[in-house]
Amino acid sequence: MKGILFLLFWVVLSVKATAQSDAAGRLDSLFQSLYRHGQINGNVLAAEKGHIVYSQSFGYADFPAKRPNAADSRFSIGSVSKIFTSIAVLQLKEKGRLRLDDPLVKYLPAFRYPNITVRHLLSHTSGLPDYELYGKLVDETPDKVFFNTDILPSLNLWEKPLYFQPGEKWQYSNTNFSLLALLVEKISRMRFQDYVKKEIFGPAKMLNTYFLTDTMQLADKNRVSNYQYPALFASEPQEVSGIRKVRWRLYNLSGFVGQGNIITSAGDMLNFDQALYAGKLLKAATLEEAFTPTRLNNGENVKADIGVGKASYGLGWFIFTDTSAGKIVWHGGGVPGAVAIFLRNITQKQVVIVLDNAFSEGMYQNGVNALRILDHQPVVSRKKSLTQDYGSDLVKRGVDAAFCRLFQLRADSAHYYMDEAQMNLLAYQLLYEASFENHQLLALEVFKINTLLFPSSYNVYDSYGEALFKNGYRQEAISMYRKALELNPQNAESEEALRRILGN
Repeated sequence: MKGILFLLFWVVLSVKATAQSDAAGRLDSLFQSLYRHGQINGNVLAAEKGHIVYSQSFGYADFPAKRPNAADSRFSIGSVSKIFTSIAVLQLKEKGRLRLDDPLVKYLPAFRYPNITVRHLLSHTSGLPDYELYGKLVDETPDKVFFNTDILPSLNLWEKPLYFQPGEKWQYSNTNFSLLALLVEKISRMRFQDYVKKEIFGPAKMLNTYFLTDTMQLADKNRVSNYQYPALFASEPQEVSGIRKVRWRLYNLSGFVGQGNIITSAGDMLNFDQALYAGKLLKAATLEEAFTPTRLNNGENVKADIGVGKASYGLGWFIFTDTSAGKIVWHGGGVPGAVAIFLRNITQKQVVIVLDNAFSEGMYQNGVNALRILDHQPVVSRKKSLTQDYGSDLVKRGVDAAFCRLFQLRADSAHYYMDEAQMNLLAYQLLYEASFENHQLLALEVFKINTLLFPSSYNVYDSYGEALFKNGYRQEAISMYRKALELNPQNAESEEALRRILGN
């Protein structure tokens, strides 16, 4: 009998090892293919029950120096940082220092919205504005770096009402979590960064994790640089500090904490995942509350779909509504030049961490696919937009070569897709942002191609009409605006533009 049990034990171990080996092979096949197609530049880590199934680095930490990404590379994780803010608040709740249904004004008397509670902030149901809160202020003081101490004065200057009554809707807002950082500071009497280091990073053994505002970042030789294409017609990614149009996010808003601005490694995020299971940060009951979909005032669960599957939102966590493979909680994040996703199947104790420093397209879906592979499920096909390739070909190789390659790749519908909005954006970038010779003519070409690709869309004709008129083609512009109105007689913008042209 003992021999049979021993044999069964080794059979089970063998089957488990084979399954993990198969998963590792499929994960490598997926991410190697993405890397060949320029769709990942960063680190991937997948683990089950604390054991690493797959870990790999792709691309460069520093493009000009060709310094490769490595296992200990440190990345910006954007809004994945919100998870840590949520834990900090919930720790104070466990200690009886606050209640989730307390109005924030109880702790921050200068806060002007008496009906917004701590729970509303944690669940993005407050109705508060997002970064548009600082748009006018950035324009007026372009050299100012904003900090959390600027939030309450900025809200007092905000002239618009709440977007909705607290608890009525779900709408993502970074303001919510920066306010929560102020709350943590007020109750703990510690700097938010110091509280998180002591109560979260420390117990979780996140030794390579810090805030963007820390002086440690200046001496971190393992921190990656962030890159992205400055425009859809660019042929090479650029270090983001040199891209003027994202300066407001990288410079003006760099002083905020709570909503983002944490730097970490894939290994540290795995340590964090394990610390959650071990109860080092929160009690199991508190985590369960965080992982429960928020109910709106009408009793319905919030819908927080952002393009990677139907989801709700708890207290600082997205929650997939499909639980057939287990309960999956997660958060994504993005800043100029970087994107990250942290996914946990808490039923199967699986985790996927994807950290990218080139703002690669489709990272959220790629992370979800990695989790599906861990669970031995088929992946969801992820196609690549052709707009960037077409735009760079147009500038480098000319109209005819770009056109031929566009329609050649478009025929490969299993791997590529066309996006009307992206093509329109490419055309507008060529029209208004480019400064090289003949950029207006290239813009007209893209607007024209978009009318051929999407002939039933009134907007492509409206946009083409705008570009034609700007370049002196009055009659052609009139024709395009009339076509736009034919397709959508309620289109006030085309009607007004046509009235202005005919009145000239």
